[in-house]
Amino acid sequence: LNKEHSTKPNHSNYQSKQLTTMAPSRLCRRTAMPRAATIPLLLLLITTIPPLVTPAEYGVDVSFPIQHERISTNYAWLPHNVDPANNPTPEEYKDMPIQHLGNRKAFYDDFLQGCVEFYGRSGKACQQTERDRIAMSLRQPASMVNYTDMGFKKLRAPEAVWKLISEFWNTNKNSQKEERWGTGNTYTNNWVSPTKMVSVEDSSLRGGGYRLKSAIWQAAKDTLEEWTGEELKECSLYGIRVYPEGSILSTHVDRLPL
Repeated sequence: LNKEHSTKPNHSNYQSKQLTTMAPSRLCRRTAMPRAATIPLLLLLITTIPPLVTPAEYGVDVSFPIQHERISTNYAWLPHNVDPANNPTPEEYKDMPIQHLGNRKAFYDDFLQGCVEFYGRSGKACQQTERDRIAMSLRQPASMVNYTDMGFKKLRAPEAVWKLISEFWNTNKNSQKEERWGTGNTYTNNWVSPTKMVSVEDSSLRGGGYRLKSAIWQAAKDTLEEWTGEELKECSLYGIRVYPEGSILSTHVDRLPL
């Protein structure tokens, strides 16, 4: 179930062995408004052993392009970062976040080139999709409205919701269907690791179809309305998406309205 995008504007990009997620389920405002015994030991270790690694803070365009069509190459080992008092920051690195994650530029370049090569004559669509993705990451959060103070809430899934989803998954997990993302789509590296879907809307699957989709909505509605303090209505619900080994999910925000 989606978190509120206004307080978490970008999804992180992931690369994993296999990730199975419930694809987005959204309910919209009806008004259409755009183990305990080990704790002492752990505390002792924390307070008596000095940290070996200093935590690094960083912002956008470090792991993946989010707000600009680039990834930071302002490496932490560069002279102006190691000894800033004696090494002025070169113009090309001014206002660029420090890059603590290694050569992410090469990672991203390989990702994008893979898309271009896969789609051949239509490969230019990959760059256009990236431009659109980044533009929407800047534009869409500004149009969001906060309905909660925190922006997210962690709790166990309502038992009725979990029962519906888990039973459907266990019945149909061997009937995954490969998704089609469209020419030049860079939201996943579908040309290398195609995602699979077990759609709750698919009436050809045992238990699938509108009745299941509606039941999931109704089972989740009260919890979501209590969290947001708003009367909600259904918007969209897809199903269970599987990201196979090697998958990349680009940082992005969702279309509004979806």
